[in-house]
Amino acid sequence: MISGDAEPAGGGITRADGRVAYLSQRLDLLDPERTVLENLVAFAPAMAEAQRMHLLARFLFRGSRIHLAVGMLSGGERLRATLACILFAEPAPQLLLLDEPTNNLDLVSISQLEGALNAYEGAFIVVSHDERFLAEVKVGRWLELRDRQLRDAGPQGD
Repeated sequence: MISGDAEPAGGGITRADGRVAYLSQRLDLLDPERTVLENLVAFAPAMAEAQRMHLLARFLFRGSRIHLAVGMLSGGERLRATLACILFAEPAPQLLLLDEPTNNLDLVSISQLEGALNAYEGAFIVVSHDERFLAEVKVGRWLELRDRQLRDAGPQGD
């Protein structure tokens, strides 16, 4: 419901449309036919070209790598490209929704994700079973879904 993919069965929900970014397990937010650079241009059209090149280099896309179609990228590369586009989108999202973001990622990619989230200045909601990852990104509140009931599990999953 938060992402706008579903409506509540009863009651209502108010969303700040355009300010919520959803990073699904499938990493399917970017256009797979476009290059990494073309996707970034679509998300951040006013960004100066030099700034785009610097940003992509920070996400380990240098030289000809920026001209690869997103559909040809590995899972870790696709994650980095998606994060670059989401985190520097115009306007920037105020809320990130992450669904099992560490699934199918190698340790280097997980570390890069942790660094990006720790540098992010907005709020995020993350669904994950990876307790080490959750501790690294300093999740402040944990909720647990058990027996179809949502309960506050405290700041550290207690």
